Amino acid sequence: MTTRRSSFTFTPFAAEFLQSKPASRFVVRQFDLWLRASGRPIRQLEPAELERFLLRLASVPGANKSRAVRRGRALNYFDWLHDHGLLGFDPRCAWPRSNFQLPPSTLRFLDLLRPTHELSTVRGHQTSLRQFHIWLHRHGVSTAELRRSHLEDWLQWLHARNLAACSRVHTIQQVRSYLEWLDQEGLLSAPASQLLRGSDLPKLPQYLPRPVPPDLDLELQRRFKTSGCIFQLGLLLMRRTGLRISELIALPYQCLRTDHAGNVFLKVPLGKLATERLVPLDVKTKRLVSRLRRQGPRRRSWLLVTPTGQKIPYEFYRQALIRACRGLSFAEPMTTHRLRHTYATSLLAAGMSLPSIMRLLGHSDYRMSLRYAAITDSTVLTEFTAAIEHAVQRYPSLAPSSATQESLDPLKAIPDLLNLLRSRALDLGIDPRTARALAQRLRRLHADLRKILRSSPK
Repeated sequence: MTTRRSSFTFTPFAAEFLQSKPASRFVVRQFDLWLRASGRPIRQLEPAELERFLLRLASVPGANKSRAVRRGRALNYFDWLHDHGLLGFDPRCAWPRSNFQLPPSTLRFLDLLRPTHELSTVRGHQTSLRQFHIWLHRHGVSTAELRRSHLEDWLQWLHARNLAACSRVHTIQQVRSYLEWLDQEGLLSAPASQLLRGSDLPKLPQYLPRPVPPDLDLELQRRFKTSGCIFQLGLLLMRRTGLRISELIALPYQCLRTDHAGNVFLKVPLGKLATERLVPLDVKTKRLVSRLRRQGPRRRSWLLVTPTGQKIPYEFYRQALIRACRGLSFAEPMTTHRLRHTYATSLLAAGMSLPSIMRLLGHSDYRMSLRYAAITDSTVLTEFTAAIEHAVQRYPSLAPSSATQESLDPLKAIPDLLNLLRSRALDLGIDPRTARALAQRLRRLHADLRKILRSSPK
């Protein structure tokens, strides 16, 4: 039994376009439906209206890759409509497109970045500056004529695109560095500091780490290990070493190092922060790496490869993780990066110091490690217990005994613990942030006890 496709009559120009681009059928159909619902003649459309259509198209369910493909096909369709005289404006000057010609001054600025910045950083600047100059071109403003009011309008436009705060911060910072360079070259009529200010940067949300709960973590590791799938074994290696997914993909075949004492380390190549690092391996993880080295062709550059010897794409790992998580219930969506969160948090809960975790994760700033490895409740409890034990040693009157246990005054003991935390936090090896959190909890406990004792009958 065959299913009959529902008939849909395309507009004449849409049918003509689909003769050469049949793969764009879905996008062209969506545009035809949108155009009929709006009641607007196509020759009277404005860039803002097409931008609203693109936002609607992006809201159609589908993978991120599918959304990007749809957007590209829509922009190609708009190019075709403009070439055939059906659009009254050039769509290449309405959205960031790779074929928009940047001014010579911008190209020179990008050339100056290349010797001192990573290629990905230069490309990020190029994308942001192309977007910025497209907006300027659309509003008929040159860089020499820039005023604060222009930048305020651009910031509003950037916000209206519903970009994540992190993306907007990067874009604003890159445009700001470009304007500062133009100011130094004498190409601006107003100081760069007046055009874009530090207060223009949106506040970044501080997300808590998302480690996998211990019971699910153990089950996931068991599934990875027994699956026999090279992709899931790679995820198991990621969980046991804290690798980023990009580092796992680029991990070389010769990745093991042994020191003079016989300790085995995993050498992680240059990655996100352009730094190498050594991650110590336990016996089980060393066996896992040896198992992965035995799978696949012997002569290869990377540890994990496809049957043809190429790097394994990220999508393969994502699908392998989805298969491994079937039947498991997670409070939040499961991603490969949560394996890295779990690795760091479990080590911190086991008592490893923050500087050591920083080295294992390859961080250069302790604040980055604090995002990945949050202070867990079990760690707080352990350090709180240690603080009480030290308080007992310093204040013998706090030691519980048959003679003193009944006469122990908690309203006096808690301030003593606060004084101990302030004076000996560093000696006890407690991180300053943890000490402040403990002190805050003790203050709340002290206040609650006072309320209870005041309200209790004497």
